[in-house]
Amino acid sequence: MLEAVRLVIWDLDETFWRGTIVEGGVDETSHYGAIVKELARRGIMNSICSKNDFEKAKALLEKLGIWEYFIFPSISWDPKGARIQKIIESVKLRPASIMFIDDNPMNLNEAKTLIPELQISDENFIEKILSDERFVGKNDSEFKRLNDYKLLEKKQGAILNSKGDTEDFLRKSNITVEIDYNVEENIDRVIELINRTNQLNFIKKRLPENKEDARKVILEELSHPDRHAGLVHVRDKYGDYGYVGFFLQARGAGYNRLDYFCFSCRTLGMFVELWLYRQLGSPSLTISGEVLTDLYDENKKIDWIARWNPNLHTNEIPIASSQTILLCGGCDLDSVAHYVHHNYKKTVLHLNTARESSEIRRDHSSLVRRVFNGMTDDDFLFLQQLGYESSDFQINIPPKDIDVAVFSFWTDMFYSLYEVVGRGYEMPLSPTNLGHANIEDFYETEIWARGATEACVRNFRFAKANLKYKGKSNEKTFKENVHSIIKQFPTSTKIFLLSALENIPEEFSWTKGQHNLFNSWQNDIIENYENVKIIKVDDFLENPEDAITSTHFTRNFYRRLGEYLGNISKLQMQ
Repeated sequence: MLEAVRLVIWDLDETFWRGTIVEGGVDETSHYGAIVKELARRGIMNSICSKNDFEKAKALLEKLGIWEYFIFPSISWDPKGARIQKIIESVKLRPASIMFIDDNPMNLNEAKTLIPELQISDENFIEKILSDERFVGKNDSEFKRLNDYKLLEKKQGAILNSKGDTEDFLRKSNITVEIDYNVEENIDRVIELINRTNQLNFIKKRLPENKEDARKVILEELSHPDRHAGLVHVRDKYGDYGYVGFFLQARGAGYNRLDYFCFSCRTLGMFVELWLYRQLGSPSLTISGEVLTDLYDENKKIDWIARWNPNLHTNEIPIASSQTILLCGGCDLDSVAHYVHHNYKKTVLHLNTARESSEIRRDHSSLVRRVFNGMTDDDFLFLQQLGYESSDFQINIPPKDIDVAVFSFWTDMFYSLYEVVGRGYEMPLSPTNLGHANIEDFYETEIWARGATEACVRNFRFAKANLKYKGKSNEKTFKENVHSIIKQFPTSTKIFLLSALENIPEEFSWTKGQHNLFNSWQNDIIENYENVKIIKVDDFLENPEDAITSTHFTRNFYRRLGEYLGNISKLQMQ
């Protein structure tokens, strides 16, 4: 069974119109321009492969008002087979979905011999085209598909003028990418990208074909607080491509993966997908089937793409902020980091993580204090026996080089703190799924039962022998830690502390007392500094349902907070 046709390649003389341009002229009242226009309305493209004088043919087609409906026209005296091949390469369609119409059997046979899958017909078939089931197409009365191909045609012409230097052409194209995080408002486009893309769909995880079922599935996946998702909107100096990609990333302590990563071939060759993959931190993903881009190609240096800035014209490359921001916190700041980093020249993250089934609470004020105050080599060797690594105490940038610092010390409200016996300081510890619990209440057999590795059990033994349980941070410990951290920064650094939630869901009302204490401690702290302010997280709740627990929120809450943090360098410290 023959495939549906997506492109018709027309011969001109004695095919598209009666007569010949160079021998006797053309009957301008007898041509198939109306069929070409109707095919375009159905989303079926039209091209030309004619042995003719280019300028004369173009002038006549412009006079007839039909020239603009053809893409990649090939009008010359060269053999047609090779030229048809070139048209097919330009439109990036399979030959089986293309029909070549010509009144000359020799031209038809030449093309068919060179391109066996190509569909061919003579001029007698033209009157039947619109009623043939292969030409039903899909309603495109706004000629969106035609405009897309005209854009592609214009770009390929510019590539030829760049004398084959594709990367030089890309640099001159001023490509920009905008990430639209309001994916729920465009959920049908999300579904379309997931289910219809193939060559640049890296995971090929599909949604149900039934639209309502598909919406339920993807909206449920978007609802998790550790999910980061966006629609990819691409522009360049040639035009606006619209939403051409979608990603859904799951990221938290110890994991960073892509669950969806798909793009339309409309931007094939721009390497937007590779640029974005790096922007997202090169998450893990399971690639399914064949794809056209190698995400692991480290030799491809993409310096021709920038973030979209609505205040600039499309032919101007946005200039990133020259400032550096530090985000130090738990899963809260991990979830908002995606919305922040592109507004700064450099984003430094110091976030909690997981190791050997243990939580490494890098966001606890007692640990952060060690980061900025330093420690002896002997101290570090001791902490290694508890499961810590050097990266837990490093941010690799001096405080004087940080313009904006955001701290979330929520973990101080709940996680256990231990005195490091004989060393004069305290550290948080949460081994092998123990969460907030006191390790003194557990035995080694219980740790094994919770799935501990040998390394984790060794750390647990060392902790039991060398640590003394102190409970949660008290007011004195917390304030001393935070004061010590703030004093490491120059007064020119804008420092922000995240408050604890006040409008707490009813089922988590037991945390209200600790939240109130925590907020009162932070309010006392900021009275001592002009460059330190509180960010009230309650201001970013649109409704009570945005709070899933007392410290976990919906994705849209994180988006609103993230967008605020992304612009925080512009705020006046009042």
